[in-house]
Amino acid sequence: MVGNPGAAAGIINTRSTHLPTLSSAVFPPSELWDYAVILYSQETVAAACLRLQDRRGADVNMLLYCLWIAASGRQRLSAADLAAAQEAGAYWQSQVVEPLRHARRNLKTPAMPVDGRLAAELRRGVSDSELFAEHMQIIMLDRMMTRPGGGGGSLEDRAKDAAANLEDYFRAAGLKAEAADAADLAILLDAAFPGWEAEAPPS
Repeated sequence: MVGNPGAAAGIINTRSTHLPTLSSAVFPPSELWDYAVILYSQETVAAACLRLQDRRGADVNMLLYCLWIAASGRQRLSAADLAAAQEAGAYWQSQVVEPLRHARRNLKTPAMPVDGRLAAELRRGVSDSELFAEHMQIIMLDRMMTRPGGGGGSLEDRAKDAAANLEDYFRAAGLKAEAADAADLAILLDAAFPGWEAEAPPS
């Protein structure tokens, strides 16, 4: 998602006067989007996600998807569901989101002698378009998961399912988690399932 942790929340503020066409009114309801906005609004979560994105090339939307699947009681992602989500997400990221991200970052310090004020305005529009594309991907992932949520399982069980989903995603995406990555993944799990370790039975 876009680097500013408040950006995801900002796009769904219908009172915004900037690019009102990006209001959430144009998007269908999405349980995954609502979950992602709330979780990503935590600064520690946003920072951990962006570090994983920049350091390993992880898809932030897939990280949030793996957490949501477990948090919503859908348990572990099947190999088929993960492969389908990974393939669709990777295509959308490479063909739509990443070009917008590169443009946004390049506009921060343009290499060409363009008007700085216009570059800043264009960058803001590109940033909104990037988040629009991220929102579309999340809706796509939401629709691809047809298994209903609300299943049983303790907080600890759901946290363990989420950890397994993240591990499976890293493996499917060909990403190797090193110590710094494991620490950031732990931040995501702690934020998504606060206090779950306290429920674990003593060894």
